Amino acid sequence: MIGSRLLTGAGYTLKVPAIDLAEVGAGGGSHVWIDRGGALQIGPESAGALPGPVCYDKGGTVPTVTDASVLLGYINPEHLVGGALRLNAGKARRVFTETIAMPLGMGIEQAAYGAHQIAASNMIRSIKAVSTERGRDPREFSLFAFGGNGPLFACGMASTLGMSRVVVPPSAGLFSSFGLLYADVEHHYSRTFRRLLRKADLREVQGAWDAIADQVMAELAAEGFTGARARLRRSAALHYRGQSYELPVGMPEGKIDQKMVEYLEEAFGREHEKTYGHRAGPEEPVELVSIQVVGQGLREGAGVPEQVRSSRPEPAPPPPRQAYFGPEHGWLETPILRRSDLSSTPRAGPSIIEEYDATCVVPPGAQASLDAGGNIVIELGR
Repeated sequence: MIGSRLLTGAGYTLKVPAIDLAEVGAGGGSHVWIDRGGALQIGPESAGALPGPVCYDKGGTVPTVTDASVLLGYINPEHLVGGALRLNAGKARRVFTETIAMPLGMGIEQAAYGAHQIAASNMIRSIKAVSTERGRDPREFSLFAFGGNGPLFACGMASTLGMSRVVVPPSAGLFSSFGLLYADVEHHYSRTFRRLLRKADLREVQGAWDAIADQVMAELAAEGFTGARARLRRSAALHYRGQSYELPVGMPEGKIDQKMVEYLEEAFGREHEKTYGHRAGPEEPVELVSIQVVGQGLREGAGVPEQVRSSRPEPAPPPPRQAYFGPEHGWLETPILRRSDLSSTPRAGPSIIEEYDATCVVPPGAQASLDAGGNIVIELGR
């Protein structure tokens, strides 16, 4: 629930290792609706795949984010999944007008663009939950956009956050599936080991870490990862004595000695200041809460294997079409490109890059190019 701090789950709070994932309910099927106060809302209800958005023409009656994208000219009604799914843009326009635009007293493009911005703001909230709310400045990072809809929203989100670069990987719509199939193997181990660092028996601490490391290496070896293909990463969960929450701090290789203790205390102080805006003085004792080891089994080779690269021939791009880029730019004649139309030389927006599994929108003022790995790199105007 990290992306929605106002929502809480039932049961008891447990401190256990978990995948750090911020969720957001703003997919293409999310309903667009007006609440009792007359405000435009997105989700959390969704049309799903069946009946799907109104434009799918399979019985859907509530407008969705995908319908808004079609009305804005971002999604080609003739191209979705390579043209296998034809969209009824006229029906989407009629329903969106009757249920959203007319009750709000605005034009269809303003209503659709408003829905687009609210969906983007919901996703921005999740990005803030894992960046600014943890003391990380998103302007120091690139926004990695994947999924069928991610590249469609990415530039607007990055601009709002002050980020200057967006990266869209090959086969963006299948990126999560490829990750599950081809990611390196990892085993995460954690053991509670509460000790004040300055008073701890360092031989005992060293022995505890070595025991976990031996267990991880044995498990990796059983799976066929040995030698250079097996790698360990150590970290420690620390807090100031008396605190009820802790922060993880990475550890370099080396013996657990007094220099390592000093390193951990200083690294924790920096992390605490970065996250919470302050740190205690050097006299404040730091407590070790748990020791953690991640064992990585590295697959042979690197990058996406050739057999999962798309062999589908790219069709010739359709002619330019009108797309709406907000009240500042209005409707613009927008070139429609394929990924292969890009090169290392930046190409100025606006443009829309259509692929079998994703649509990427490059707004006015941005520049898109292709890097050596086949990624679309979009540089935003500051």
